[in-house]
Amino acid sequence: SPSQRILAQVSSSLVARATSVAVAMAELEAEVAAWIEAVSGTPKGDQSFAEWLKSGEVLCQVANALSPGIIPKVNSSKMPFKQMENIKYFGEAARKLGVPELSMFATPDLFEERRMDAVINCIYTLGGAVQESCPDFTGPKLGIVAKHHVHEAKRAAPKAQQCGGLSGAMEVERPTDKAGYVVKGVDAPHKESADPAPGAAADEPRAHPVVIPHSDHSHERTHFTGLDQDLKNKEDGKYDVGLEKEVCLWIEAITGEKQGELTAHEWLMSGEILCKLANCIKPDSVPKVNSSKMPFKQMENITYFMNAARAMGVPEFGMFGTPDLYEGKRMGVVMSSLLTFGGVIQETVPEFKGPTLGLALNVKCGDKKREQGVATQCGGLSGTMEVERPHERADYCVKPVDHH
Repeated sequence: SPSQRILAQVSSSLVARATSVAVAMAELEAEVAAWIEAVSGTPKGDQSFAEWLKSGEVLCQVANALSPGIIPKVNSSKMPFKQMENIKYFGEAARKLGVPELSMFATPDLFEERRMDAVINCIYTLGGAVQESCPDFTGPKLGIVAKHHVHEAKRAAPKAQQCGGLSGAMEVERPTDKAGYVVKGVDAPHKESADPAPGAAADEPRAHPVVIPHSDHSHERTHFTGLDQDLKNKEDGKYDVGLEKEVCLWIEAITGEKQGELTAHEWLMSGEILCKLANCIKPDSVPKVNSSKMPFKQMENITYFMNAARAMGVPEFGMFGTPDLYEGKRMGVVMSSLLTFGGVIQETVPEFKGPTLGLALNVKCGDKKREQGVATQCGGLSGTMEVERPHERADYCVKPVDHH
């Protein structure tokens, strides 16, 4: 039919486009890898691109080769937080060398292999930026010269107006005639004036311009500040404040620590409270808890808690990432993970008789080797399958066919 032909054409076009994009990205990855090898002197070998760069050491070597001493200290430790620190050092160096913020990637994009395309594009952009920002570097070149100049200057302080404040001097003014923010005149209640102005009617209502949001939902606004803010607003819209309060009260009851006026993110981000929670539930599950205020030490505490939670039976799909808590990116996931933790320990740590959170969860998965059945000539191993092939359905019925 015509609709099927159109659908087939669209499907083949999408497949062809996806294939061409994948081929182009593979070619760009090979070009970037060859440039990194030439600049750093470290061969890639048989490793994948992500495995090669994951520790951040090779990227730091590239940055120091382009601008000697731009990264004074490169960690050679295999500890995850040290490797993430190397990636962070490279990101800071790339910004100094001229890579714009829109071309940067986040640490988890490389360390957790979330968005390798963003990593490749960032390094490719760096290859073009250093041709302008590092004229003393005469080594191999990557891409074309890219000029990204950002100039910061103090803006002149204009006079504030009585009604508009400094709105007239904003680089991006607040919209006044779009659907999101409609300026309307609101008629004030009729009131007789004791001393009306000369030439003005005493009973004439006065109109006051006010800004009225187009939507009744406070979190749905058209005055956006970027994609990150949009995503955060969407995440906040799904955030369960009641669950947060329940989880925090449970942690307070077990650890004896008080949240006070701190937010859940501020209270838990150091990881110390979570480590104490794990040790109260199962003693010595976290042997060492860092009290340092250094970021990598606090992230190490979070990692210790996550390892303890895994050991107590929390499945991988119920865990959260270190940046989710430390950077406050996905606190909803953190609270859901702690709720799962509270349910799992009711089954896996029966000796703990303290306060409970949520329902008991039994997520234990056991693996065992199945007994090898006997293969038949017609059915193979279908007789030993856990879910056998159906025999009584209409599409598996064999009927005799009359030949006339």
